[in-house]
Amino acid sequence: MTGWIALAFVLFGLGACSNESFFTLGRDRTVCEDSIPTACGATARCVLDTSHYLDGDFPSARRFIVRTMGESDLKFEIYLDNRHAPGTSLRLEVSEPSCNEKATFDSAGADIFREAGEDGIIAMPIHTTRPGDHLVELSSDAYCSYVLRFNSAQTAP
Repeated sequence: MTGWIALAFVLFGLGACSNESFFTLGRDRTVCEDSIPTACGATARCVLDTSHYLDGDFPSARRFIVRTMGESDLKFEIYLDNRHAPGTSLRLEVSEPSCNEKATFDSAGADIFREAGEDGIIAMPIHTTRPGDHLVELSSDAYCSYVLRFNSAQTAP
């Protein structure tokens, strides 16, 4: 009988964890309040790596940097929570280090809450071609809170 009670506590404990807890598992929160000049003439607020995440509230815009060692496939994922109104735009723009080229994810007017589905996550794949610091600009007119993380896979030469 004691085993069943322990199992019930474990299952209850798992149920009590939020999707955000699972989404950020193994990562630390980045405080994004610095002023980092970029080659693009804009100021980034922090450098985000694969062991950290950002959080905030929309509607807003945020600038930060991700670093790559070469041509890379970046996978940004955003978890949307406390959803009030989907707005009409979710945009993620990643500049190459020279700022001459940009790769963009744009929701194109889609209901981002519907796109996020029940798990609340939208994946935004971006391909970069050069090593270095990439300015990332994230914006949305939705009314919700968000958590953003990314993973990077270097493309073979």
